[in-house]
Amino acid sequence: MMDREGLGDLPTFDMDTLSRKPMVMMDEQDEDDYQYITKMYGPVAREVLEYIEDACDQLEYKGSMMFDEYMDRTGILVLADHIYDKIKEKEKEDCIKKDRLLYQMVCTLLGGELYHRRCRYRRKRRMFSE
Repeated sequence: MMDREGLGDLPTFDMDTLSRKPMVMMDEQDEDDYQYITKMYGPVAREVLEYIEDACDQLEYKGSMMFDEYMDRTGILVLADHIYDKIKEKEKEDCIKKDRLLYQMVCTLLGGELYHRRCRYRRKRRMFSE
């Protein structure tokens, strides 16, 4: 606090607080858009996305490979294999073509989810590190 010509101790206004507000609003808007779009996924994609979100939740910590500047392709494929194996346990049908399509869906949705969380992580890091 500082004394301004006889006005006493007045709090100084932090201008950085104002500049963060639009970033928070953009983050909320991006999150709302993402949630809206994922609700339009087909039933199989939504079910696969649940497994992917669970796996990503376990990786959402500081120092995780998910937040490395350059993610390791092998690590991501191992993660995709793990997710695929969990889904495969629940799947009853044995259809080679369907399996390949399901695996490709897992890889695609996993990439999208990782991208989404990396963007959110970077925005929040910038917002609170300044």
